[in-house]
Amino acid sequence: MTSTETKNLVHNLQLRLDKVANKKTRDWWERYIKHDTIFRGVGIPQIREELKQWHIKKQIDTLPLNDQLDVALSFFAEKYTEDKLAGVLFLQYYLYNKFDWKLLISRFEEIFNNDYIYDWNVCDWFCVRVLSPMIKENGIPCAKAISKWNNSKNVWQTRASLVAFANYTKHSEYKLLMLGSCSKLIRRDERFAKTAVGWILRELSKTDKKMVMRFIEKHGRYFLKESLENGIKKLSLSEKEKLRKQVYGK
Repeated sequence: MTSTETKNLVHNLQLRLDKVANKKTRDWWERYIKHDTIFRGVGIPQIREELKQWHIKKQIDTLPLNDQLDVALSFFAEKYTEDKLAGVLFLQYYLYNKFDWKLLISRFEEIFNNDYIYDWNVCDWFCVRVLSPMIKENGIPCAKAISKWNNSKNVWQTRASLVAFANYTKHSEYKLLMLGSCSKLIRRDERFAKTAVGWILRELSKTDKKMVMRFIEKHGRYFLKESLENGIKKLSLSEKEKLRKQVYGK
C-alpha cells in the first residue's frame, strides 16, 4: 500500500469523526486533559462505532496485515486525540494478537520515539487496551520487554512500562517487574512517572500491603504527595499515618 492510499484511509475515518464531533465535548476534554492536546469533540463510544463502520465499509480486513498495521499506527501521527484513540482501538479490536509481539514492540517504540504520545490519556488507553492484552497473550517474555521501557528517556514510554501492568497486580509472576519499574519511575522528576507508581502501589496493596509499605519506607523521599496518597489509599488509618510521618517527617 502506498503512503497516499494510507493517508486516504485515515482521512476517510477523520471525516466520519468530524461529522459526529461536538464543541462542548471538545472544550471539556481540552480543559480536563491539558498537555496542549487537541480534540475534535468525539466520545469513545462514537469513536468505536465510527471505527467499526469505517472498517466494514472500507473492507480493511481484506488488506494485507502489514498494511493494516501501518494504517493503525498512522493514526498516532495525527494531531487530534480522537485519531490517536482510533489507532488504539484499531490495534485492540483487530490487530494486537495477529503479529509476533516482538515486531509490535519494535513498531510501538517508534510511536514514542516520534513523540506521537504526549499525554496521560492516550498513554494509559494504549497501555490498558493494547499492551495489557499483549502481556496476557504472550506472558513473561513480552512482559519483560515492555518492562525494559522503564529506562526510556521518554516519560510516556517510561510510564507505559508500568501502567501496562495495572490489570495484573494480583499476578505474583509480575510483581518483581512492577517493583523494579516503580523503583526507577519514582526517582524521576516528572509528575506522571510518579503518579504511575502511586497507581500501581495502590493496586498492589490490595493483596500485599506489607510489600507496598516496605517500598514506600525505602523510597519515601522521592514521593510527591499526590503519588503517596494514591499509593496508601487502601491501607488502614494507622498504616497511612505511619508512612506519612516517615515521608513528611511529621
